[in-house]
Amino acid sequence: MFPLHLFSLLSIIQILEMLKSLHRRVFESITFNTAAASHDHLLTFCSQDCFSIFNAFTLKRSTYRFETSSRCNAVDFAENEGQVFLSGDFDGTMRIWDVRNPRKPTSVSEAGRNFLPKGGAFNTAAISSNGRYICAGTNTIKGKRKITNSKLGPEPKRHLLEQSAQEENGEDSSCGESSSPVYILCWDTRQMIQPLLILDDIHSDEVNHIGFEKGSSRFLSAADDCLVCLTDINAPSDDRLVDTFNAESPVNLCDFLGSKDGVYAFSNMHSRFSAWPLDLEADVSEWKKLKQPAAARFLLSAFRLPTPEPSVCLLSTSAVKQDLRLSVVKPGDAQIVVKTRLFKKESKLESDAFYARVVAPIQSSDDLFGILMVTKHSVQRLQARLS
Repeated sequence: MFPLHLFSLLSIIQILEMLKSLHRRVFESITFNTAAASHDHLLTFCSQDCFSIFNAFTLKRSTYRFETSSRCNAVDFAENEGQVFLSGDFDGTMRIWDVRNPRKPTSVSEAGRNFLPKGGAFNTAAISSNGRYICAGTNTIKGKRKITNSKLGPEPKRHLLEQSAQEENGEDSSCGESSSPVYILCWDTRQMIQPLLILDDIHSDEVNHIGFEKGSSRFLSAADDCLVCLTDINAPSDDRLVDTFNAESPVNLCDFLGSKDGVYAFSNMHSRFSAWPLDLEADVSEWKKLKQPAAARFLLSAFRLPTPEPSVCLLSTSAVKQDLRLSVVKPGDAQIVVKTRLFKKESKLESDAFYARVVAPIQSSDDLFGILMVTKHSVQRLQARLS
């Protein structure tokens, strides 16, 4: 028989093998503020008006500078295209890039700046997996009334939106729900001069996140109004809003659960994870039982596990954002299965982990899978398995 201490050592080794760092690169003088990943590339934008493209496997880095009058606060890959990505600035400027020639964008649109009322700014943006559509969500625009035009005619100008904010018949419109609208703007990337759609009836408070369904013109949006909305750009106006989910607290993050059978949302304010089925015949009560472990404080992403019942793996970090935690969530059962520190305890670097993505979906719970992670001053590739 093995001595007891050898059994303990074997258990520790098995746990370490469940989640380990393969590559880590630290940049003390650079501050990353947004990131996105595809299967082959990791993209990070910096506070120094530059961005870096990393090889997703080796983390070899190339850096490029670009001129901007505002901060980049959204970046997204067109997954099916692989080489095409979007960057969105706070002021509404949208740029489409190609990683094969990243020194200048292939397309630039300032339509967001031109079409939004004064005081409008973008919080989030996303590009469809085929690179055909772009959507961007705004903050609340104080003192403005909602527009009534969802489609614009030729050569619209900023005043077309602002004229809807003018007082009518001397009435005061500065209060009430309509006085602080939010917009979701949609573009066809083949014609970036003006938005394809300007939607003002999806959310009633700040839009925090947008994500497209893979291989589809449908997208999810999450906002401070506690709602997650599923919208189809190509649908007729009466059918454009496909479904609405109530998260019961302001939502910071939303996405599809890998396959097309579910969506999820997370509220960082209340550390609340919520999931819903897209299949109308699914048992909604089972999905409502999916709750995050108490120690999974700040959710980074999630993906569907290959099980008959609804089950999810959560990638999260602690309140101080210094580690990575993997949780398995099943109806009525949630537990952190493994976690690892991102830096040594004696490190003086501010960790502040804000992005993590599984590089490829797993086929079984025994599979090894890669994770790309970004903190304020580092990028890492980790390897994990759940059992």
